[in-house]
Amino acid sequence: MNLRIAVVGLLCLGSAAAQTPDELRKMVDANQMFALRDAVEHETKVGVFYRGAVEAYQNEIAPARKDLERAIRNDPHSKEASDARDMLANMESRNGHYREALHWVEDAIAATNSGDAKNALASFRVFALAGDIRVVRLKSSTVDCKDGLPIVINGKPVSYGFDTGGAQSVMGESDATMLGLALQHVGTKARESSGTPIPGFDVAIAKDLVIGGLHLRNVPFIVLDDTKEPFVHVPVGRRGLIGLPVLMAMQAVSWQPAAGRCEFGPHVRDAGPGLRNLLFEGSTPVVQASVDGKPLTFALDTGAKDTDLNPGFAKALPDLVQAGKKETRPIIGYGGTNNYDSVLLGPVVFRVGGLDVTLNSPHVLTSHNFGKFDGNLGNDILDQANTLVIDFKAMELRLE
Repeated sequence: MNLRIAVVGLLCLGSAAAQTPDELRKMVDANQMFALRDAVEHETKVGVFYRGAVEAYQNEIAPARKDLERAIRNDPHSKEASDARDMLANMESRNGHYREALHWVEDAIAATNSGDAKNALASFRVFALAGDIRVVRLKSSTVDCKDGLPIVINGKPVSYGFDTGGAQSVMGESDATMLGLALQHVGTKARESSGTPIPGFDVAIAKDLVIGGLHLRNVPFIVLDDTKEPFVHVPVGRRGLIGLPVLMAMQAVSWQPAAGRCEFGPHVRDAGPGLRNLLFEGSTPVVQASVDGKPLTFALDTGAKDTDLNPGFAKALPDLVQAGKKETRPIIGYGGTNNYDSVLLGPVVFRVGGLDVTLNSPHVLTSHNFGKFDGNLGNDILDQANTLVIDFKAMELRLE
């Protein structure tokens, strides 16, 4: 269970089609999600687990439930069944279905005594006890987001950024106090962007949350000590980030960074060109991109200021990295600052979301690789677009 706390704002591709279950299994194990999707779409006969995996990647909730649950029943103690439980728990969690997510966490413990599931259990119990996130109303809306999304929590206004890299929403202790939220501590261990482990954290439940035409009930927040980064220098009332479950409830988000304008809701989906470049790995949205024609995959992280490039990037583009300059790069997070070996590159052009964007001095982290992807796509790339569109129904990222 890859419960992730993103306090500030990680796949390579295989063949287009697979002929044997062994080839499909290798794609799952290597996190070749886009290749698996394409292979399953072109196969007339494919195992129920692989079909369900792709449905989970694409957030097709009802079909994924049907096929992955069948894969579990077929062989409850198999590797496929273990993977299916993990996929189901993460899919349900990112959609705010915490009771279903808890069921699969508990099932994983009963079937395999999973250490990851046991670690996640305490937090999922708290989320489930409060109830699933409930959409009271969703109306397409346009809001001013220069200083963050204007949000009303339990009748009190705050302004928070939005973080696609956050498995759950987060806020600082001062905001939780100001909002009158009760805290409950859980012992779930996590780690954050600097690599520092977090032994546990507090959880608060916002019973009522409104952003424009979106009205939600029972939204959990991870509550962090705000005498540390990233909130220590941020005014009270702005010490928070809206995470993936709330963004999923919006269906699609359009953001104009320069204008400070955000739109969300069904109407944002009208003009999609069909890029199909977005999938989910666990609780992480993953984007297909390229550099010099080489296919790459990145975690989409609107909570991160900078784009991080990981060892997978260096493997895909060895000549580019070989020409760079070795250095040490500090990574600052909630737990402090850690230094990692890296390579400083010259200008690199990324093809992302239908647009070419350039990073003049990107860093390839050669000793920091928390995830499974070639990098972490941050706002230094995303802000170069006039408009950023994240469509969780069409499963695409567009930069316009």
